[in-house]
Amino acid sequence: MATLYQDKLRERGLSLAHDLQQQGYKTALIEDSFRDYMVKLQIAAQDGSDAGKLNLYYSPKRKEFTLKTHEMKNKKLAQELESLWHELNNTTPAADINLPTKGYVAFVDGAHINGMVGYGAVILRDGKPVTELFGRVLDHQDTRQVAGELAATLNVLEWCEQEAVDTITIIYDYKGIEQWATGGWKTNKPLTRQYAAAAKASPVDVTWLKVKSHTGVKWNERADRLAKKGAQQRV
Repeated sequence: MATLYQDKLRERGLSLAHDLQQQGYKTALIEDSFRDYMVKLQIAAQDGSDAGKLNLYYSPKRKEFTLKTHEMKNKKLAQELESLWHELNNTTPAADINLPTKGYVAFVDGAHINGMVGYGAVILRDGKPVTELFGRVLDHQDTRQVAGELAATLNVLEWCEQEAVDTITIIYDYKGIEQWATGGWKTNKPLTRQYAAAAKASPVDVTWLKVKSHTGVKWNERADRLAKKGAQQRV
């Protein structure tokens, strides 16, 4: 017998599982866990062991989903997933984006595949692609795809300097790209400190624009594919 809002919860749960998988987390919807207004997702550690469960709730009154991590075994991982949940739910929908049609625009992304990290970027001028950048990130310091996101951004800035491009809009889907570059977030790891220093030292004037990942933005999807290609590149 179907539970209340099972279809809606399944759709959102599968979408969340997909988003988490894209961020490097081993996630699966637990089909026999449906209850009225709730479903669970299984989280596995990198070694495949049970890391706990996420509880996804739906409120028809507020017409919104909430995520609870009280069944997670690792509190640090629980905090990561909570932050990512808020990140995924605090962004500009694809339909509301006014993409620049003039000047230089770059779409950047990172990927984590089987322990390997890659970066990808597409650079456009007046709406038309002029180059693509991608490659492996060897020193990712156990940050999953985040290192790829940062590497993509720095490679775009380096390309701009080489091509005498003094201003560009960088479109991204991971909030840290802008926050670390602008000082909005503290840099607690060597990787983020190096990124923040390099971004600050760049003479390129950047306009930052955040979009939600995997929402059909053409060039964002292309950057994602390039990042995955980079992650699988032999070195």
